[in-house]
Formats: sequence, structure tokens, C-alpha cells
Amino acid sequence: NNSSPSQEMVSPMPCSCPCPCRRRRRHYSNPSRRCNSRLSFITTISIVSFSIIICVLVHGAYPIQAFMHRAVIATSITSKLRTSSSSTLSSPINILSKQATTFVNFAPFAHHQRKQSIDKTRGISTTAIMSSSSNNNNVDNNKPSSSSSSSPRIQYIDAGANLLDSMYQGTYHSKPRHEPDLDIVLRRAYDKGVHIVISLAGTIKESEELIDLIHGLDNTNSGSCQEEEEDEVVVQAVQVFGTVGVHPTRCVEVFADAAALEEKSAGAHDDDSASSPSYIPKTEQQQNEIIQQLIDLTHQGKESGTIVAIGECGLDYARLHFCPKDIQQLGLRAQLQVACETKLPLYLHNRESGDDLYDILLEYRDQLKASSSGDGDGGGDVDNGNIRGIVHSFDESLEIANKFLSLGLYIGINGCSLKTAENIQVVKQLPLERLILETDCPWCDIRPSHASANYVQTTFPTKKDKQYTRELGSGGGGGVSSSNKDGDGFCVKNRTEPCHIAQVAEVVAGIKGVDVREVVDVCSRNVYDLFGSLEKKR
Repeated sequence: NNSSPSQEMVSPMPCSCPCPCRRRRRHYSNPSRRCNSRLSFITTISIVSFSIIICVLVHGAYPIQAFMHRAVIATSITSKLRTSSSSTLSSPINILSKQATTFVNFAPFAHHQRKQSIDKTRGISTTAIMSSSSNNNNVDNNKPSSSSSSSPRIQYIDAGANLLDSMYQGTYHSKPRHEPDLDIVLRRAYDKGVHIVISLAGTIKESEELIDLIHGLDNTNSGSCQEEEEDEVVVQAVQVFGTVGVHPTRCVEVFADAAALEEKSAGAHDDDSASSPSYIPKTEQQQNEIIQQLIDLTHQGKESGTIVAIGECGLDYARLHFCPKDIQQLGLRAQLQVACETKLPLYLHNRESGDDLYDILLEYRDQLKASSSGDGDGGGDVDNGNIRGIVHSFDESLEIANKFLSLGLYIGINGCSLKTAENIQVVKQLPLERLILETDCPWCDIRPSHASANYVQTTFPTKKDKQYTRELGSGGGGGVSSSNKDGDGFCVKNRTEPCHIAQVAEVVAGIKGVDVREVVDVCSRNVYDLFGSLEKKR
């Protein structure tokens, strides 16, 4: 027969197998090339099933998102099989074996120093090298990095936390859910590389409680978590520092007359905050007594190295139902006087109030500059006439950010600063040398719906607050589901912790196209430049 090879496909020979393709498509007369569709379907199901089984056996659990990523790989293999020139059984089995290995190696809880995420459905390919040498510029992105023994692990600073929040005492929206677990939260933070946390206060009473909390943590750490290295005592725990100040939404609790508070309570049913009774500011003598109380409390904390800033003070026009503008501005001006007297940097809050906050700071600029110039600890920009401070949890426009930068202030970045595409563009244009990383925990978590979620590499297993227990939080309680492969416990869902600072660093690194270690190193230098050496005086 002298016919060409293409003439082999002449008559539509029906398939001998019972598959549906016999009735829907023409088949080749060559029996070795029949039923590719069925083989591809079986191979796809095998790949997915085999991968899931191995991952569950090795790691115990994994996120749904990670499975979807692997489904993309399975689809790619199916496409290749359909176009393959050979349909022998050995080929899909080999691919199955290789792909299962790939699935396991890139499982979310695998203990690798390098973590890679490839999302073809979104057109994103990002790589975070957690423990590679900062001097190694020739890393092969297709191979796992070398052992972390060649370089120290990343050490994070969470420059903004709320450790006094009731969530860490197990209470959510006034409802008790579990036992207090702040000790577990701080231990997990240290295990994940967080070595310094700056916690914020919202009232004078909270400032006192924060000082007591830090002293209690220091006593606990000094008694049980020390190692000696070359005649120096090294504390093996997170070092916590604090602030003294009044949050703008809570200024009515401190700077308003008690009679006004009763009047406000009587009219609380009115939904229109503008029509509600106005607060009566305390007398000038009372204001001076409050300022002196804040000054004395700050000096008490400075002596031990516990208090490092004045705040969280500022303006919040997004929640005027808690406190009107005039009382907020009164409280801010009082705390600016405290900062001038104590020579500590400002920890500023800003919500939809950037222009007014800028104008008030500009009014006090000379006084703040003069007071800062006399303090030799930190404040590297005071010689340029700048104010020492940070605008924390920044989420406004680039124009407002540049106004604050012109005063010499740093910009604090957390999950609330990274929600939208507009937020991402603002952070992208801000200089890394003026950014400081924070979590604002237990708030401001990075959620899957946020624009920044695509850049997150580090994940933490979670439980709902109703299901959470101390045993689950510490990684105990028995069972495969009580912790991940590394022995880490569960976090509470939507409750941010200091350990989540790694996610903020990863997002900033992804936005700016630099290594995570570089982001952490630069932002840590910014923290020391602003707050000083951050060393306790023993």
C-alpha cells in the first residue's frame, strides 16, 4: 500500500471501549492512539486525588487557596497529555509521580526557608526568600534556598500593637470566648522572629496599666527566659515597650466635663451626631492637671526605658459619634505640650483628618523641634527642623502623606494601609526610608478580599473565637488538627497578632519589588532612628 500516513485516518472506526467518545467524535484507525480523552480524564483525577492524600498524610491540613493553585498545575498537565504524541501508560504515571512530589514540596505548612507562590490565574509570580543571605544576588528561583544556617533569621519589629485589648483576654464584643492567652501570643511572636513590640495606650488609665503590664512581662522574662553570652544577659522573649497618651475617640473620657458625659448619654439615642448635645471641656486648671499627670506618668516610664512615645494621639473625623472635633483638637494640643516637655516622639492617629492634623502640627512645629533637639537618643532628623513622630495606620492619599513627610514624620503601614488598589499605589510611591511596619493588632488584619492579599506568603492556621482554646493556641491538645507540622498553635480567626508583621513586610516587599529582608532591615533602622536604642534600663 503506497498511501501516505495521513490516509490512515480514513473511515471513522468506532471505539471498542464503552466510553462516551464512541458516539461523539471520530477516532483514529490506529488502536494505540484511541481514547486520549479518557486517559487524560483519569490522569487528572489521579493527580488531584493522589496529591491530596499525600499532602494530608504529611501535613495534616492545608488551605483551600493552596489547593486551587495546585488545580492549575493539574489542568496544565491535562492539556499537555492531550497534545502529546504518545499515550502510553508510563508517561502519565511519571508525570503523576513528579507532580505529587511538587505538590508536597510546596504545601503551605512545609518547613522550607524559601516559600514560592505562583498564581497563573491572576498573572502573579512572587518569591520570598526568608533566610537567604542578603548578599546573594544570584539565587535560582527554581530551586529551594540553602539552609538558614548561613544567615540569621529575619528579626521583626512590630511598631504598633494593642496588647491591652480585651481580645487577648478572651473577650470579643463584650462576650467571653476563651481564657486569656497574651502569653501564648507573645511566645508565638518570638518564635516567628519578632523581638520588639511597641504597645499603645488609649487613656491615662490604660497608660498606667500598660506600664504595669510591661513591668510584669519584664519580671517574668528575667526570671525564666535568660541566657548568658560573653558576660551579657540575653532575654529570650519579646521585648515590649509602650506609649502614654489619649486616643482621639476617647478624649471625652479625659478632657470633657463629667456632666457633659451624662448629657451625652441621655441623648445617645439620637443617630445624628451633629444634633447631639455638645461636650463641655474641662476648665483650664483641670486641663493643666491632666497635662501634668501625663508628664509625670511619662517620666516614670522613661526612667525604666519602658515608655518611648506620646500617643496614640491625633484626630479621627471618621468616628465623630465617639468624640466631636473640638474635644479631639483640645486633647491633641494638650498632648503636644506633653511631647514638648518630655522630649519624646509623637505616635499619631489620623482618620479622614489629614489637613487639620497637618495644620495643628505645623503650628507646634517650632516647639516640638526645639524640645527634640535636646534629646540625644534617636531623632536623626531634628537638625533639619523636623518633628519626631509617626503617623500610624496611614490610609489616606499620597498628597496627605507628602505633607506629613515634609514635617519629617514617618508613615506607619499595617493591614488597614493596604486594603485597596489605591492604598497599594500610595505605598508604592512612598520612600522605604520613611516607612515603619506595624500590625495595630488585634485589628487591621490582611484579608483575602484586600488588594494586598496577593502578596502574602506566610499563613497561620486559625480557629474561630468560639472554638479556640489555650491548648489549640499553644499547639497542644493532641490530634493532628491541633497544630500544623511545625508544632505551631492556632491563631484566632480575624484577630491579628504581632507575628502577622511578617505578612505586612511581605506585602510591602512585593509592592516595591525588593526582598523581604531588605524591607525589614530598612524599616527597623527607621524605628531605631525614631524611638532610640529601645533598651530597658535595669
